[in-house]
Amino acid sequence: MLPFNKRFKILRKIGNGSFGDVHKGMDITTNKSVAIKIETKDLKHSRLKCEYDLYELLCDGESVRKGIPEIYYFGKFQNKNVMVMERLGPSLETLFNRVKREFSLQTVLLIGIQLLELFQYLHHKKIIHRDIKPDNFLIGLGERESTIYMIDLGLSKEFKRGRKHIHYSESRSLTGTLRYASVRNHIGIEQSRRDDLESLGYMLVYFLKGKLPWQGLKGRDKREQRSKIKYTKMNTRLNELCSGLPEEFYKYLCYCRNLEFSETPNYPYLRKLFKDLYKREFGTSEHYDWMDERFS
Repeated sequence: MLPFNKRFKILRKIGNGSFGDVHKGMDITTNKSVAIKIETKDLKHSRLKCEYDLYELLCDGESVRKGIPEIYYFGKFQNKNVMVMERLGPSLETLFNRVKREFSLQTVLLIGIQLLELFQYLHHKKIIHRDIKPDNFLIGLGERESTIYMIDLGLSKEFKRGRKHIHYSESRSLTGTLRYASVRNHIGIEQSRRDDLESLGYMLVYFLKGKLPWQGLKGRDKREQRSKIKYTKMNTRLNELCSGLPEEFYKYLCYCRNLEFSETPNYPYLRKLFKDLYKREFGTSEHYDWMDERFS
């Protein structure tokens, strides 16, 4: 296939995003591997353009270090919107499967601490992700393999314009992935920062237990399946969900569930929960990196 923008060449499809396909590509000016996202759905308002605009809001000198991928280009290719971004490594879901769906407590704590820092940065930029799941967190390559990157902002949105927070609403449809969606997301309440953090909590429990209580539920159709997941999630007590785990995970989810709609989460407190647990169980973390987990 011929290069576009006189620079980028599409090689092969490697996955799907919220509103388009993701391809492996090449920057022929540098011979660097890149990821190329092509919008395949014909929408009145381009979701890929919205995603690109959000990445632009996030990009500054700290963004790459904190886990936001670099964006190299946005434009048109064969009359479709395309975005070219930094090529990253495997997702947390892929790594989880490589170790037979068992992350150690040590690994989960370090993932949680790093992702809380990333969420604090994202929320500081007045953006909520709204689709938290292991597939949307990828590790870097080379020297950045210990950094976890957040991808797929196709469902993300700004929760503040200037100093004005978005309005509370109880008439929203569920946005995101059913398995990790917050309880309030299921019942139609507008999402805010608290929902990103609650979803992260479910993801961490999933990594420790290998399965969530509402996982794998079936229904006659998607509506019935969604209803079963909602019912099970709402009726699973947090102490039951976190049974067998250190109490810090229960405290974390209780805190997230009790946040007010427009309240700024206490990120340092949440990180301290996990850092103190880490120190108590494993001592200093200076000589341990979460990527020391065996992923082969």
